[in-house]
Amino acid sequence: MLPARLSFVTYNLWGTERWPERGAALRLFFERYRPDVVCVQELTPQTEAVLDEVLVSHRHVHDAFGGWRTEGNIWWNAELLELVAYGAEPVGIEAYPDRRLFWVRLRVGDRPTTLFVGDVHLSDSGLPAELDEGRTTRVHEAKAVLAALGRLVGEEEPAFVLGDFNDALAPLAHFFLAGYESPWAALHQLPPPTMPAFPDRLLGYGFASCFVLDWIVANKRARPLSVSSPHVYADNVPPSDHWPVHAVYELAGP
Repeated sequence: MLPARLSFVTYNLWGTERWPERGAALRLFFERYRPDVVCVQELTPQTEAVLDEVLVSHRHVHDAFGGWRTEGNIWWNAELLELVAYGAEPVGIEAYPDRRLFWVRLRVGDRPTTLFVGDVHLSDSGLPAELDEGRTTRVHEAKAVLAALGRLVGEEEPAFVLGDFNDALAPLAHFFLAGYESPWAALHQLPPPTMPAFPDRLLGYGFASCFVLDWIVANKRARPLSVSSPHVYADNVPPSDHWPVHAVYELAGP
């Protein structure tokens, strides 16, 4: 039996900002890449409709909890993967009460292997406590995510966490210490900035900088084969103020 190989994307879809200007670019990205698993943040009904229209072979979670439509959700290729379970774990993101660790457990269709996929969007650095006093809640949130993973992930199960970590240091360090690794590190590459895709997104605030905010991390039960941050435009407009991260993984056998 050939190894199971799956492509993953994380994408912060930027809510309703500059919509529908970005719609054609978002559609073009998913038409070209068609990842097997997609984790999104800042979802809206409009962007949900675009993904459903383009990813016709995919399914995503439908649930009464509103965060699945206004914060995060996960799409998977139903021709390859079957939904086993899903959930939305509170992880202490107090400024955004509908943000959770959104997760699914998926079975690879032709074998008994399951994988765990989590989608996160940690608090941003623009909150008053951080801007005024340098206090961040992202480390606390990251530790809560890891505690939930400890309860949810099976001992031999490949596990992935994708999302907008709004950071490139402290929260990630706790994931690395817990045995999760980014595909950039595993493949001995440096990650490019993932924000801003619109230059004026930050230039108007009096400074110019780029940030690596969007990440994919996985445990040792999955081996990355490639990783990139594709820049797709339609009529010189990007799909979001963030760039996505795209990675291909090979899953460990049972």
